[in-house]
Order: sequence, then C-alpha cells, then structure tokens
Amino acid sequence: MTIPSPDPAATLAAMTLEQKAGQVLCAGFDGTELTPPLRDALTDLHLGGLVYFERNVASRPALARLSRDIQAHARQQGQPALLLAIDQEGGRVTRLRAAKGFTEFPSPLEVAAAGGPAAVRQIATAMAAELREVGININLAPVLDTCGSNAANPVINTRSFGSDPALAAACGAALIEGLQGAGIMAVGKHFPGHGDTTVDSHIALPVVAHARDRLEAVEFIPFRAAIAAGVTGVMSAHVHFPAMEPHLPATLSRRVMTTLLRQEMGFTGLAFTDSLEMGALASSGYPAPLAAAHALAAGADVLLFNTDYDVLHAAHATILRWVADRRIEPARLDEAVLRILSAKARFGL
Repeated sequence: MTIPSPDPAATLAAMTLEQKAGQVLCAGFDGTELTPPLRDALTDLHLGGLVYFERNVASRPALARLSRDIQAHARQQGQPALLLAIDQEGGRVTRLRAAKGFTEFPSPLEVAAAGGPAAVRQIATAMAAELREVGININLAPVLDTCGSNAANPVINTRSFGSDPALAAACGAALIEGLQGAGIMAVGKHFPGHGDTTVDSHIALPVVAHARDRLEAVEFIPFRAAIAAGVTGVMSAHVHFPAMEPHLPATLSRRVMTTLLRQEMGFTGLAFTDSLEMGALASSGYPAPLAAAHALAAGADVLLFNTDYDVLHAAHATILRWVADRRIEPARLDEAVLRILSAKARFGL
C-alpha cells in the first residue's frame, strides 16, 4: 500500500509501476453511486481521476455523496485523492442541470458577447462554488478555440467565446482566474485549436490546413493567454495540423504536445488528452489503448476515457508494456505522474 505524502516527489518515489500507469488514467463511468465495478476499477487500476457526465448526476446531494465516497475509497486504499472532472462550459455543454438542482449558465459565446471578461469572471465564480460543493475539483473549461462562431463547425460553435482571438483570450483568462481563484482547476481546450474545422472529431479526424503564421495570429493567441494566466491544464485536440506535424493528430504528436506546448509556449502544467475513444483517433488507426500509449509518449500527462472498463484495462496494460520495451521512457511516465501529484497537492487534494 502506498501512503500518499504531502510531498509529491515522496509519493511518486513510493509508487509501483502499476500505480504510476494508473495515475495517468482519468475515466468516465456509468451510474450515480460507487458501484462494485467502479470500486474494482479504482482499486485494480489505481486510477488517477474520474470524469462526471450528466448520467452520473442524480441530484445535487447525491453527487456530493458520490464524490465523498470515491475519495474515501481512495484513502482507504492508500491511494492519492482523485481528480474529479466535469465539462461544465455553459450553454450546450452543461452536465449539471437545473432539474437536478444546479444553475444552468448561458453559452460562452453569449456571455462574451453580452458582458465580456467581467461577465465571464462573474459566472466562473458562481460556477466554481457549485462545483466545489459537490466535490468536483476540475472544470474541463474554458474552450479557447477561435472561429467558433463559424456556422460550419459542428462541434465548437457557441462553445467558444467567438472568432476574435483577443476577446477569446481575455475571456478565457477571466474564466481561468475565476475558477482557480475559487479552488477549481481549469483546463483550456482544444489545443492547438479546433475552432476552424468542419468535421466533428467525435466522428472523424478534422484537418486545420492553415500555415504557421495564421495559427500564430489566430488559434494560438487564447492558449498563450491561458498559459500566462496560470491555467492548470491544457487539453489537446484530435485534429491534424500539417503545418506542424506531417502525419499524426495533435494528441499523438510530440511536435505539438512537447515541442510546441512545452518548449515554445512554456507550459509547465498538466497536458490532458481529449477522450481517447473518439472517432478521430479510431478512424486514423489508433484505438484507445494504443492512442493512450502514443499520447503519453508524445507528452500528455492525463489520458481521458469514456466508460469501457475493458478499454481501461487494455490501456493500462499497453502503457506497462511500452515502458518495459522503453517505447515510453520511465522518466516520461514519472514526469507525468509528478505533474499530476503536484497539481493535486497545490489544490489541496
């Protein structure tokens, strides 16, 4: 049994390889209670986090109880506290509904247009209070994609703060500061920019064919602002950017996830993947377990999944095999886990 320490480095040093491989996994699940299958997955795979969806929310008190039960189970197992994440963007991506006792906030596009950064910050503070009350510690927001008002975009549109990079940057920073100032980790997405696409990455792989100078002038601006604002996490896009990477989706590309995000933009926080079970990866020849290993090798720290426990087990096994074969260097896994443990400690988990 590993006893978590207030010192992330000490906790890391005490972890087994199997525990480290589990710490980078963050998964969705079915049900509104800590069921035996979920309990087994937490125990057997040493999961580092869970993602709540609308299907997990029975009521406000029930969700708070679920969060307490999950964290209590982690403590009983001698494991670090879990990241408990949700996509609570407002508008069309709202997991916490009024019918279940929560506030439903307008879309980012509406808030930015009506009140700009000041209105965004006010909503972020109110949103954070509700998340904190039910034990959620990460909001997978803000959406930092520009050109999101493009009517041809089937997946971003009103989820973004609009097509003006400067406004998107200011509103994104306001949401980050509002959330994190109230104790909720923020995750900017979808890096390096999913706004100017006409394909839904849940289904197939979009391509953003712009040259690097256009990306710098539009897509990258909100992400640079988010990094300057101290955003805890940045989530990758399952999008192909030929100007930076000739073959791979951004999520699986070391050129994007390490060279661009870390070395050029100076980001030192948590690099998240979007859900690895999305069609953009599977249709490109990367089923989720294989995508997980590639993403970790490329520089991702937190690997997101939906609900399939068999996929989670396969991903865990694939990571262990790649570490054994040195396709993932042990130091790369340690780096990811240390970032996760450090973020947990910084936010009091």
